[in-house]
Amino acid sequence: MTEPLSGRTAIVTGAGRGIGRACARRLARLGADVAVLDVDLRSGARYPAEPCDTAQDEIARLGRRSIGLQADATDEAEVRGAIRRVLDEWQRIDVLVNAAGGAVTPYRHSSPSTSSPADVRRLLDVNVLSAVQCCQAVAPAMRAQRGGAIVNIASVAAFGVLPDGMNAGYAAAKAALVHWTRHLAAELGPDGIRVNAVAPGITLTGRVVAESAETGFADRAQEVPLRRLGTPEDCADVAEFLVGDRAAFVTGQCVVVDGGWSLSRG
Repeated sequence: MTEPLSGRTAIVTGAGRGIGRACARRLARLGADVAVLDVDLRSGARYPAEPCDTAQDEIARLGRRSIGLQADATDEAEVRGAIRRVLDEWQRIDVLVNAAGGAVTPYRHSSPSTSSPADVRRLLDVNVLSAVQCCQAVAPAMRAQRGGAIVNIASVAAFGVLPDGMNAGYAAAKAALVHWTRHLAAELGPDGIRVNAVAPGITLTGRVVAESAETGFADRAQEVPLRRLGTPEDCADVAEFLVGDRAAFVTGQCVVVDGGWSLSRG
């Protein structure tokens, strides 16, 4: 197996489970040493469809170095402390994947007319501020080494509206993240740093499956032209491309990974 990321170091946020863990695992298989950051490094244990061990344990089994960073990505001091630890141990950061986030507030109260201000603030903190702070924390190191790749995990919710208007705060937060990604790409491009986003459709993470009794998302494969829902590995496939050398001339883009689901949603 070739290891195109051999000698490079990466940080993946939200790597305790789901898309973040899939991305961390993929980067390790490509040869990178991977620091995994999550508010709970054993968060996968909450959901039957997720692995019970930690991502750093899995990465170590793949023969790569790994650092487990239990930190709240919405807390600036914790983020900067985590980044300092990676730099102290590895001296460089080549890749950042911001997968921390999600629709973390109650779905039944997520319409635009009933979402509480507290829920909207929470969604903005978890989905936008977390990525902003992590990007700002790694930018000086990437600038000093004249290169790096950042991928922010957004959502197709950023571009469309569910028929009933639900998940409004989450969608607004992901739309903000996509636009902020473009601005960051414009700023950091002259330093050789590429910044892109991935916008998954419905993806069968452990949490999506567990919450589907309320949301119904896990039962919507027939709405997708490819007649299946996404997997975390589908997102990792695209993240692999965006952080690798074959995407050397790609920045400021948002790649939709939804099996065509958004085609029917305007």
